[in-house]
Amino acid sequence: MRILITGINGFVGGHLANFLYNKNESYEIVGLDLNTSDFFTRFQGRMGKIRLVNIDLTDAVKIEELIKEFKPEQVYHLAAQASVSESWKNPIETFKVNVFGGVNILESIRKFYAICKFLSVCTAEEYEIMKNNGCAIAEDAKISPSNPYAISKSALDFFSTTYFTAYKIPVFVSRSFNHIGPGQSERFVCSDFARQIAEIEKGVREPKIYVGNLAAYRDFLDVRDVIKAYYCIMNKGKAGEVYNICSGEKQRISDLLDILLSFSSKKNIEIKIDNSKLRPIDNEVIYGDNSKLKKHTGWNQDYTIKQALKDTLEYWRQKV
Repeated sequence: MRILITGINGFVGGHLANFLYNKNESYEIVGLDLNTSDFFTRFQGRMGKIRLVNIDLTDAVKIEELIKEFKPEQVYHLAAQASVSESWKNPIETFKVNVFGGVNILESIRKFYAICKFLSVCTAEEYEIMKNNGCAIAEDAKISPSNPYAISKSALDFFSTTYFTAYKIPVFVSRSFNHIGPGQSERFVCSDFARQIAEIEKGVREPKIYVGNLAAYRDFLDVRDVIKAYYCIMNKGKAGEVYNICSGEKQRISDLLDILLSFSSKKNIEIKIDNSKLRPIDNEVIYGDNSKLKKHTGWNQDYTIKQALKDTLEYWRQKV
């Protein structure tokens, strides 16, 4: 099996590459990423089966050459400019990477290997969150993106399903809710909490944790369950369909912080509000419906929220 993973050196891409390698060592995996830092350390001992190519997604000529030469049987398209705040600062660049980059791959597949399966990894940010009334969001909910990142992902979402309809390329679309787990950037809430706790334990930070909105409810899924969902969709899902990737449960942010604090021997840690972590508009409840994913693929969740948080904290303890 020849597999291409875009964004292989990212948080999710690295977990996916290792999962696929462990699944079947005969898989030939090519990873596309402009970020090469720590790649060889990360995949040490697996370089014969996991290869990195340093290509810009927006370079249509080089993408065509790669697809024509490698002829991947499966493409997991993870690479993206994924920061909402960065998308406001650089909306044009965000659109170029997220939309044109994805279309370059789809066009290359159409030209040179149209039987290739393509998983377009998109986002729950596409949904009309403001009017969901605190209910679980299903795949047939209205699309109404409210930031440049979500707009770009919505465009790729529609491009992907259009290529299935027009050219019969076996395309699958995922709309992912919140990920957590070891290796995640501190830009994300649970990883940010874990990093601060680890720094307090090491004595490099005063016993204060700075937080944003703790009253919100969100849907969190361990990254290892996320990549298993991607694998299930690619191998058992129905082409042309859209799938939510989520736990199907809402978790209060303050409860997640309490769980993390319960893992630490440090007590009497002060919780402080950091206004820079607050959003101008923040919905109280956002969570997804994963029943379609389960019905079509047989996917099930392996990691509890406690295990995901514990492993995230252990990651930061070793990193700090």
